[in-house]
This record gives sequence, structure tokens and C-alpha cells, in this order.
Amino acid sequence: MMYLYIFLFIALVYALFWFFSSSKKKPTDVSMNVYYRFQEHPGQYSGSFRATHGALVFRGERFRDDVNNIVVKDVRSTDSKVEIKLQQILVLPFKESENTSFEVSVRFRIGSDKTKEIDLTNYKVRIQAVINYQNGEKKAFSTVLPMMGVYHNHSEKSDGLVNK
Repeated sequence: MMYLYIFLFIALVYALFWFFSSSKKKPTDVSMNVYYRFQEHPGQYSGSFRATHGALVFRGERFRDDVNNIVVKDVRSTDSKVEIKLQQILVLPFKESENTSFEVSVRFRIGSDKTKEIDLTNYKVRIQAVINYQNGEKKAFSTVLPMMGVYHNHSEKSDGLVNK
């Protein structure tokens, strides 16, 4: 019976080690920033913290040339007062000659009645995404990112925003 307890303890330690050292570590191949903007009515962005709709704007940077794109599958707020629900998945594509991605936006809504005015600056979001490489390899990761603040056009070109 003692051997069974020792075996179960070793199996538990191994499972925990495997879980925390899995491939979902924060990748060193890319970096991402998240910005937000509020929308009171469709197409009208404002700075009103009372709005419950808006857009999250993602910008990625790659550190390896063989990264094709980043597919963001899920974004969740780490704060229980704010519930962010994405209405679609998004893809951050990279041009062959550039290391920064297009700025990609996706709509969200805040599904919380607990808060009347919300400033999302420094809120943290948990992102689940996949990095796609040119050789067909995929690397899934999950990370927590702080919202960088209200979105302002960060690219020199105005055509850098996709999925408005």
C-alpha cells in the first residue's frame, strides 16, 4: 500500500511539472500589444466610459522571419467586473519584408451591469492564440497582457487597420 502512495505522489508531481512546462509558455518569437476604443453607436468611436461596446486593437511584432501570422482565438478579462466577449476570431498577418503586423481590430462588448463607467487602461486580458509558421508548424500559447490604453493610430500609414 505504501508503494501505491509513493507512485501516486510521483505521478502527481510529474503531471504538475508537465502541465506547467507545456508549450503554452509565453513565446519569444512574437510580442503583442492591446489597445481599446469605445463605441456608443456603430461606427462612432468616443471616449465615453459609459459605452458598453467598442473595439480591441491588436498589434504584433515578430522576431523570427518564418512567422506567418498570429491567430487570436479568445480574449478574456482577468477582472470579474468586466466581461469582454469577442464576436469573432482575428488574424494578425505579417508581410514578408516587415516585422510588425497590421493593426487588427475586433469588436467587443462589456457584459457587466456591476460597473457604470469603465476605464480599461491597465486592465489585464488573458489571450489564447496560435502562431503559424511558414513550414506549417503551429505553436499555441496563452498569456496575460495589460491593455496599453485608448487606441490612437500608431502606424505611419492609415491603411494599416484591418477589420474596422
